Amino acid sequence: METLATTRMSSKGQVVIPESIRKQLDLKEGAQFLVVGEGDVVVLKVVNLPDMSRPMN
Repeated sequence: METLATTRMSSKGQVVIPESIRKQLDLKEGAQFLVVGEGDVVVLKVVNLPDMSRPMN
């Protein structure tokens, strides 16, 4: 399900991800993103880091 929302950038360059999007993507505090910008497009891609506390098979 695609959700559209608007947001604004603060004077510090911070952008709030709207609550509806955070809930849809199950984003939690501290989530990390890859940021790509080209032309007038900015893309945020969630970075899922491996859990280093679990043994690798």
